[in-house]
Amino acid sequence: MDRVTCLTGSGSPYLLKAATSPINWWGWCKEAFELARNWNRPILVDVGALWCHWCNVMDEETYNDQEIAQIINEHFIPIKVDRDERPDIDKKLQSISTSISGQAGWPLTVFLTPSGEAIFAGTYFPPRDSLGLPGMPRVLKAVLQAHREGNAIKLDLTTAEEAAPHVNVSVINGVLLGIMEMYDEEHGGFGSFPKFPQVTFHSILLYRGFYSNSSFIDAVNHTLEAMGRGGIHDQLGGGFHRYSVDNAWLLPHFEKLLIDNAELLINYSEAFAVTGNQYLREVAMDTLNYINSVLGDNDGGYYSSQSADSGGEEGGYYKWSIEELASILDQDEFRSIYEYFGLHHFPSGEKAVLHIGKPRMDSSLGTAINKMRSARERREPPVIDETIYVHSTAAAAIAGLAASDYVGAMAINRALKAIDFLESRLIIDGVARRGARNGNRLGPGYLDDQAYALLSLLSAFQHTGNRRYLESAIACGRGLREFLDDSGMLRYASPVASDSDLIQIQVSPLGDSPNWSPGAVAIIAMDTLSRIINGIPSSDAEKSIRAMHGAAARLGPYAASYFIALENHFLDPPRIVIVGHDEAIFKALHEAALSVFRPGKLVIPVLGDSISDLIRDEAVMAMIRAGNTAAYVCAYNECSLPTSDPNSLRQLIMNFARDKYVFIY
Repeated sequence: MDRVTCLTGSGSPYLLKAATSPINWWGWCKEAFELARNWNRPILVDVGALWCHWCNVMDEETYNDQEIAQIINEHFIPIKVDRDERPDIDKKLQSISTSISGQAGWPLTVFLTPSGEAIFAGTYFPPRDSLGLPGMPRVLKAVLQAHREGNAIKLDLTTAEEAAPHVNVSVINGVLLGIMEMYDEEHGGFGSFPKFPQVTFHSILLYRGFYSNSSFIDAVNHTLEAMGRGGIHDQLGGGFHRYSVDNAWLLPHFEKLLIDNAELLINYSEAFAVTGNQYLREVAMDTLNYINSVLGDNDGGYYSSQSADSGGEEGGYYKWSIEELASILDQDEFRSIYEYFGLHHFPSGEKAVLHIGKPRMDSSLGTAINKMRSARERREPPVIDETIYVHSTAAAAIAGLAASDYVGAMAINRALKAIDFLESRLIIDGVARRGARNGNRLGPGYLDDQAYALLSLLSAFQHTGNRRYLESAIACGRGLREFLDDSGMLRYASPVASDSDLIQIQVSPLGDSPNWSPGAVAIIAMDTLSRIINGIPSSDAEKSIRAMHGAAARLGPYAASYFIALENHFLDPPRIVIVGHDEAIFKALHEAALSVFRPGKLVIPVLGDSISDLIRDEAVMAMIRAGNTAAYVCAYNECSLPTSDPNSLRQLIMNFARDKYVFIY
């Protein structure tokens, strides 16, 4: 493979931009490493993404510099990596950078020997020394000197974990305590700035709070409200930016990622179901609308991200000057939005990021907001990466189904369309691809693709009872086993992705980022499939929980999604089984079952004999043979008496065996 094909062959828009750089970039391929060995040159790997503002800054200011380009072209083999397309490579290089410099993030800059050993790593490097950072020429010369002297850094980033012989659910107590110690009682959220939406913190607190601790629910409610009213939430167009640079959620980094918005939509939908807070419902609907209207692809998938920059300015699409607002609004309209959108918080001459400063409604506010939306639509919008990735499209579909269940959104058909798209085009014989771009499939999928694909198919089955989804899920479950080793440890990349091994490092698919970890999603997906088919949790899931328990314990709160998966496995969440032939009664029971929130709840709809041959749970088979149209709630080897009344079913779902899920903090 030649250099240009290696760089641009996948069609990645981030890598296509690099094709016009003065630097002779390669993509990630074995030929680049072979050339480095033949010429005895160190390798420079730059990892970034189309949505990443500072990646664009480094490309424009550092890598466009002629002196820097000349040094790199003459003395290095430069490789560009799209972190969205190749998360397996990104995870390995992030672990190198964290070990060497304590830094992680994007842009990521890693220097390797021709054999793939680390020399040096960091994140952003300016073209010349500034802001306490070394300029790239100085870094390049130091790396060349180290390479000539054979000073590679010998990193041992492999860990031999022993499976935990015993796992007690009470270990979650320490995780919850650690999370609550980080809780910002003033502004909501967790930790200091930069402040990320911690989607897994929200989930574990909500799920535990559901049973026994209202302070956990209060923390989630406060945090989601504060985020919704903040500048991190696009007040005019919906959706959330990636993170806030301040404590109070006012000043965001402006990129928007599908996976962030999908997982936040689940948070808001479930939190509304628990609290009844109407504002959380408004934000959920707003986020769903952004996902569907801006990131939705006509064929069914979802685009992966929207960049931070527009018109040559970071966040330019979202910011407002007082002068511009005064020019498009009359005096009453301007007065109504001045305090509502918190414009008084921004110094004179500085463009404002909209947030809800003082919520109040008057007759001028709606008109003013419509004028602002119209004015913004005339601006150059941020670029959308139209790549469709399996994991984030599946997550968005699951989120759409959750919004349909809990906030009354009419989103079930759009969500099922996305799952149908994945099933028909990107899941081949039960194995997920990474995604699609310009109608072409990308390479092998990773653990997050496989796990989220399986979970989306199971969610589609729970919402429709359609046999096809369950059959596809069973095949996908077999595909997921390719990511398991004999000990139960989950691998991020399957053995098919052979060029991952150009760097001999194993990375754990465990830590939250702060998105749900691929390992946790995989464990939950395995358990969900097994509980629907067999009525019991998955033995493979338990092996994985034990195999990764030591690493998770070290990560603590930053493996919150693992501990959610652990709790889900050992606490046996309720299964709602609906059987029978009377379609009207069946439909009413099914809708009732879907509409009630309870952590980990599973719905198993069996209309007639539609899936009898796929079910190996004798209790469910006995319900089917009874011939009545009824619903049962089952947990801990017990089932309720049958009911054909939707209201009675709702109460059963809320209360059946509830005391068994409470433990002491």
